[in-house]
Amino acid sequence: MSDDVNTSGVVTEFEAESWPLEAAAEGLAQVIDGFHNGDTRPLVIGDGDQPVLVVLAIADLADFRGKIAELLGNPVDAGWLRYYLRSTFDMSSETLVEQLGVDTDHGLSSLASQVNVEQAAVLLPDHLRRTEAGGNPLMLIGDGPMATAALIAFPAFSVLLAMESEGKTDDDSCVHDEEEKPTTPLEVLAERLGPISTQLVAQLNARREPGLPRYDLHFEDDLVEHLRDLEQRAQAAPGGGAYDELSDLLHSFDQMRSGAVTPEAEEPAEAPYIEVTDLPAALPEVRDSFRSGADDPYLIGVDGNPLAGLISFDLYEALQQVSVDMDGTDEAPVLPLPQPRWEDGPELVSFEAAVEVCGAVLEDISNGEGSMLFVADDGGEPEMVLAPLGWLWAYVDDLDFDNAEA
Repeated sequence: MSDDVNTSGVVTEFEAESWPLEAAAEGLAQVIDGFHNGDTRPLVIGDGDQPVLVVLAIADLADFRGKIAELLGNPVDAGWLRYYLRSTFDMSSETLVEQLGVDTDHGLSSLASQVNVEQAAVLLPDHLRRTEAGGNPLMLIGDGPMATAALIAFPAFSVLLAMESEGKTDDDSCVHDEEEKPTTPLEVLAERLGPISTQLVAQLNARREPGLPRYDLHFEDDLVEHLRDLEQRAQAAPGGGAYDELSDLLHSFDQMRSGAVTPEAEEPAEAPYIEVTDLPAALPEVRDSFRSGADDPYLIGVDGNPLAGLISFDLYEALQQVSVDMDGTDEAPVLPLPQPRWEDGPELVSFEAAVEVCGAVLEDISNGEGSMLFVADDGGEPEMVLAPLGWLWAYVDDLDFDNAEA
């Protein structure tokens, strides 16, 4: 890793060339060791001359996520963040939240959220391809119960660098502060921008609930220029993207002046981890959870290192269909179905037998074998599946959760 990367707790400067994939995989363990020893310089991974991925210390990711969550929890700051991301990075706040691992839709980002260093090195090529295809490469890395590092997309890392260097908290773009900065009614701003903005604000006013306040807001010059540009483009192409963006921004300003607070996005709870020695005793509780309709996964491992996922068969079926559609990946085969659904598939075992053999299955998985355990319910139908974590992780990003829930 280049010495040009200079950090102190959180990265403040970055001038290093990205490492090629092969070198990054070989040097990953050394970088993780550096994080353990207090060296928080990131590892940037590229494809050719283009940076794609970044491995950074878990503490830096936690700080970054905390700052974004704080901004989203305040309507003024949330509006600034949306404008800042769109104008500077052509990125939505939803995209940034996703790349940082906050998943409020289905809570499955933690299904394989942590792998050990060796597994991470093997998975790097897949994550690089996924990122270049527009996917989210987020992965937590560590050999113990607590992650040491995180893999994120380079665009998200770029936001971190820019926010640290520009010192956002010292210069808010939109604030309701009558004593220190001049403020403007939203209607006056709209008239200065043009007829489309005036019409949009009139529509917002017509839909407002009676009694809501109308605070004046402060608008920075660069934001006003951006709004003027959107107004001109919206006039030239009514109903186009500029019109939609202008409408969204004015709507957010209307929420700000009304004092509406955007709830802080909650991070999904980490998937519960069960040590393999505790699994036989925990299986009845897991079964009850699945029977009550829960699809939350359980991570099963050795000495705090997750190796397998224990999931409901309903969720497994959805992942299995994805694996069929993709015809497998470099990291995972097409997932099998149990007999008799597949003639040569694994056998179903009773719950009592599963309690006895689950430890042996996980031992096989820890040795690199593709061992699986399909557990039957009282009627002889598949109910739970214990499978290698890497196999499940390979298909999660491509799962259509709306259809899966249906």
